[in-house]
Formats: sequence, C-alpha cells, structure tokens
Amino acid sequence: MLAVAERRGLIEHLRSVIANLAYALAADGQLELVPLMLEINEVLGDLTDEISQADAVYSDEIIAGTVRLIRTSHALLGDQATAQTIH
Repeated sequence: MLAVAERRGLIEHLRSVIANLAYALAADGQLELVPLMLEINEVLGDLTDEISQADAVYSDEIIAGTVRLIRTSHALLGDQATAQTIH
C-alpha cells in the first residue's frame, strides 16, 4: 500500500505523462482527444489531495484507471516505447 506522499507523487507523475501525451496527440493530428486529456489532467490536479488521502482501494482504482487511459492513448499513437514507462 502506498503512503499519501507516494500517491501524491504518482499522481503528479501521471499528470506530467498526460500533459506530454496531449501534446503528442495534437502533434499526431488526433485533436479530438486533446480536450479530454487536458480535462482529465485538470481534474486529477484539482483532486490530488483527496485522491492521495482517500481509502487505498479508492485511490488505487483511480490511479489504475488513469494508467489504463494512458496506455490506451499511447496505443493510438503506436508509441510502445513511452507506454512502457508507465508501470
């Protein structure tokens, strides 16, 4: 089980990956996905404290869902090398 500080760090890392992914999607011409990615990133930022301090099962579910979203988006880009950086 991750401590609050570790969860917060993980969420910040995921936000960074999402921001980079939004840029990559835009550069790839998949502009319809960019607003969604930016909105998810903003919500994660707004809720970082709540997610970090929440019940481990709840926060792990949100983190796992975010990782699945990132992996799916990377697959759309065909970018397997960067997808492997999210474990």
